[in-house]
Amino acid sequence: MSHLQLTTEEEETLHDLLTTRLTELEVEILHTDHSAFRDLLKHRRELLARIVQRLARSSEMASSV
Repeated sequence: MSHLQLTTEEEETLHDLLTTRLTELEVEILHTDHSAFRDLLKHRRELLARIVQRLARSSEMASSV
């Protein structure tokens, strides 16, 4: 497993970018007719959502220290 240390500003920027992309993926999924591509987009959405959750937990842990 890789570890990446980010500054608070970097972490906030990454979180914003990922959340924006998650919203964009929702729209893409709704407008995609090809089932295999839709499945790929859904998988990508799940991965990004997990990363966002981990970033949030990391931020919470760092702020409680």
